[in-house]
Amino acid sequence: MAETTELERLKQVKEYFQRYYQFEDAVAVNQQNKEYLKTYIHNDFDVEDEFNMKQKITRFFGYSAIIGLVVGLLVFAISKMWLVGAITFGVVTCILILVSAYILRIRLNDAKNAQREVNEGIKEQIANLEDRDKLLIRQRDDYYRGLQKRVDFMSLDYMDSIDQIEEILVNGEAETCEDAVGVLEQKMLLQEMTSLISNPAQPEVKPLDPTKAKEMFGDPLEVIRENRKKHKKDKKADSIFADWQA
Repeated sequence: MAETTELERLKQVKEYFQRYYQFEDAVAVNQQNKEYLKTYIHNDFDVEDEFNMKQKITRFFGYSAIIGLVVGLLVFAISKMWLVGAITFGVVTCILILVSAYILRIRLNDAKNAQREVNEGIKEQIANLEDRDKLLIRQRDDYYRGLQKRVDFMSLDYMDSIDQIEEILVNGEAETCEDAVGVLEQKMLLQEMTSLISNPAQPEVKPLDPTKAKEMFGDPLEVIRENRKKHKKDKKADSIFADWQA
């Protein structure tokens, strides 16, 4: 097992890395928040689809027709004249439909205006998050540059492998942090070579130019035509031989 001083040295580096990961997490959360806020932004077409004016008009048309029919029947009962009742029904129904459509149009415009206010508020929040995003990224990058100076025994490319380096030290495979990084590199190289041997890369088959391919392999259509002629010739010969036997 490595000396305690080396393990303490590695432990301190791990704490540095944890701090860097916190910066990365903050950047990721901030960007996720921006994407989430964008889902609240809707244009006028979205509002119209959600409001569903056609369905509401249809429903109010039914209500208006029912009310008009009741009023028309009431007038007919009083006047005893079908024509007066029918006219009353038509007039009342039309008025109610027009009033309903006017009210729905006002409500739709109010919904659009309310959504526009929401959009403005959301855009302001997104702008604030974008400013915060720049700040967090700058802090993260500055901290990363500081890590490059503080961590002197390994490349920051191995940051995600810090636990493996610690395991190498604890298991006694290396005495120092530098040696542990060397052992890790050897293991990674061996793993990569084993992977290449187990799964060798297949050479990419590049398509030939049609003209060159035809020169090399001939015309496949010509082969098909020749086979077709041969098949007809053999079939004709078999037919003649059968007639001769008969």
